[in-house]
Amino acid sequence: MIDYEISDIRKFTKIVAPTADFDGAYTFYYDETNNIKKFYVRENDFNYTFTANFVLGGLVHLGQAPNIQPLIDSFKLQKTATEVKFKHIASGQFLDCLKSEKLKLFLQFLRDNDLYVHYSSLNILYWSLVDIVDSAIVSSDAAQQLGPQFSNHLKNDLYKLSRLEIDAVIDLFYRYEYPNIKSDSVLLFIEELTSLFDAYIDTPEFHCGLKSLRQILKEAKKKGSLPFIQDEDDYILLKDLSHFYLRPIYLFKNSIHIFDNEDSISETLKDYKILDGEDEIKNYTFVDSKTEQLIQLSDVLVGLIGKLTNYLNTSTREKIDNDFQTLTATQQSNIDLLIQVIDKSHNKNIGFLHNTDSFEEMSKMDRIRENRKNNAL
Repeated sequence: MIDYEISDIRKFTKIVAPTADFDGAYTFYYDETNNIKKFYVRENDFNYTFTANFVLGGLVHLGQAPNIQPLIDSFKLQKTATEVKFKHIASGQFLDCLKSEKLKLFLQFLRDNDLYVHYSSLNILYWSLVDIVDSAIVSSDAAQQLGPQFSNHLKNDLYKLSRLEIDAVIDLFYRYEYPNIKSDSVLLFIEELTSLFDAYIDTPEFHCGLKSLRQILKEAKKKGSLPFIQDEDDYILLKDLSHFYLRPIYLFKNSIHIFDNEDSISETLKDYKILDGEDEIKNYTFVDSKTEQLIQLSDVLVGLIGKLTNYLNTSTREKIDNDFQTLTATQQSNIDLLIQVIDKSHNKNIGFLHNTDSFEEMSKMDRIRENRKNNAL
């Protein structure tokens, strides 16, 4: 049993996100999509596609839940369907999903009732890269003084570079057994990594970020240390997802958290004794989704957000612009409703929405918003 003390991390998170309400007594319902279990590098690829984010989330309310039976009935599912699943509401890629009239019913209900959405979205490739930057920064006193905005800028540029040079990055990771770089290989790893910068470092898009990162990696090379990508397991980029389940449990300690049955996660969480000082936090349960309609609707929500992240991660801004010039009326209604539901939830509590992702991908959602705003003018 692991004693997991939460008071300090809750205090820190409140400092970072001072406007979020982590103390309210909410009821959260959860499902997940793209649950990869583990992410690792192989000789020529990863074990799983990196373009679709892992998403854990669903619906949340204060007080008593609204009556959702009218919404369930409006879907007019076949009598053989034992529960509502995302596949019953929409199918295909993200833009195909937006063609669904049933999805419109779902999003309208969320907009018009006392329900909100919450989610944690994890870009697994970005997650796999950020320790390179953090390892370099600890070797540079000057870089440490520049704060998180600077480090996030470097992480974003490294992520963008890696997307462009993904085959070379996979090869590099595999040969050096990343993220377990051996002490006698640190210099060579840095040299090979920074050699990938050469074709991009003089472009306006990359110049500042890659030049800065190369400089602080030089300082790391002098010290012969990249502490966060050494003494780890060979090839294992993401061991498990238990932390992403723990996070809302301890942050929203006064709330109730109801998860869809996931045996591997429930078994893992049993190993943690969540402590706030001397008080043990026991605020979560795992249930069969067939017995809880709000978990079924959470499956719809996270399924849609998962499709959205894949669309953002695989689309250029130019493609987004072109796609959003040709939307049908139903697609336009659904993307507008989705934006309204996200904004409603964000305005209710900024703590409901959590992204571990690059500026590059998150900014594409702003591009979608701009397209819809311009269309409305």
